[in-house]
Amino acid sequence: MAGEPDVNARAEVVTVYAVGLFQGLALVAFPAASSVLTGASDYDLSSSQYGLLFAPQVIMAVAGSLLLPELSRRFGPKRLFLIGIAADVISMAVLVASVSAQGETIAFPMLLIATAFLGLGFGVTLSCLSTFAGGFMPVVVRSRSPR
Repeated sequence: MAGEPDVNARAEVVTVYAVGLFQGLALVAFPAASSVLTGASDYDLSSSQYGLLFAPQVIMAVAGSLLLPELSRRFGPKRLFLIGIAADVISMAVLVASVSAQGETIAFPMLLIATAFLGLGFGVTLSCLSTFAGGFMPVVVRSRSPR
């Protein structure tokens, strides 16, 4: 029917904005869990370990952003978007799996892996999100006013 919004277009908009929300929530998961990560009865990370936890995240976010043009040419933006989402999901899955290893030696490497995947997901997904969200906005044509 003429005038009705395209259902597929609406689903794309909802998906992009939902992924943006998920990306933001995932990004704050580790800082929000700081008391659990450093708590003596939980992971018992030292201040140094807790600070080091974010190094892989930063490194992978920068690497993902820098490699984005080449990866986008090779895989296309939609597939790259899915790769970024997969990296975020892997990050959260490793974080959840690390709960069973609290206090054990393997917990810290698991957390490092989780933050690395989170950084990769952020570096790749954020640029795709910006591109897709920008594509949803109509082009505003400004008329020149006479002088």
